[in-house]
Amino acid sequence: MKPYKHDAQRKPPGELPCFPEPYPGESFYSVLCRYHVRSGNINSWHTLHQLFGYPGSLASTLLAPFHFEMIKHWVPVSSGITPEKMLRQNTAFNLYALTCIPSEINCIYDVIAERKTTSSFPRRMLPRTVNPSRHLRFCPECAAAQKKLYGEPYWQVLPQIDDVEYCPLHGVMIQNSPVPLTDIRLKFHPASTVIRETTSPTVTEYCKEWESLFREERRFFMKMSQGIAWLLQHGEPYAGYSSLVAAYNRLLNRTNNKSWLEIKQSKVRDVLSHISHSNKLYEYLESKNPHQFFSDSLYVYSLRPCSHVMLMTAICGSPKSFYET
Repeated sequence: MKPYKHDAQRKPPGELPCFPEPYPGESFYSVLCRYHVRSGNINSWHTLHQLFGYPGSLASTLLAPFHFEMIKHWVPVSSGITPEKMLRQNTAFNLYALTCIPSEINCIYDVIAERKTTSSFPRRMLPRTVNPSRHLRFCPECAAAQKKLYGEPYWQVLPQIDDVEYCPLHGVMIQNSPVPLTDIRLKFHPASTVIRETTSPTVTEYCKEWESLFREERRFFMKMSQGIAWLLQHGEPYAGYSSLVAAYNRLLNRTNNKSWLEIKQSKVRDVLSHISHSNKLYEYLESKNPHQFFSDSLYVYSLRPCSHVMLMTAICGSPKSFYET
């Protein structure tokens, strides 16, 4: 990943009267896209300079709070829009924080409060949580409902996340839009201009490889989507790697508190075999964590956040039960 460009000497932008209030569960990238539309700017370059003072990358705004330190410059306090509120409601932070050590969480808070520069921001949040389809994604039923309620659809956080293949509200498969994530780095793609009634889903190699599994194990992937949606809303009390280790130890009847907790691959295979009689779910988990299956054990710290949700769902039925059993 290229280093994040940060100009410590840039002049903070002034207040932006047209800055939109975030919709429920809306991605920060989507909020910025809607501002671009409202601004009337001729192109994305002008909006980027207006927002940040330089053409900063937008890629991480899809799921991470990159540039949140600018929010207080854009809107008045009376708006009620704060970096802390948006961190919990408009990013994947509550999910990502499940595997974080305290210094990572503190760094994020320090950056959005401008106690540290943006260049020190943790860089693993997007790659560890984004869906491998690598396209902007949406639920067609949600988009239709949003257009009816708000007059426009928007990019939600949930469909962009790894392992979310079904909408937990409508039960339909999430679709890939025609916009690849490589195209959102320096350009705004508002959902209102991309999602149409005639929009056909974009099929990627990732879709082709795993679509049969998603359909065969629809019930399990639905439960995973529901669990991830729940964590996005209610995951704050469970943040931190130490809470994750404590929950695993409790379920595995262990008393040690080793930071590098290991789980036997045979145990994982056995748990997943109760969900699917084939070996496909185990293979799917392995594909998500290709560097972790080199020995007889899996290191809990190294697994992707959504891979933990997969194990939580397989073992306890839901992340809520995993933490509270």
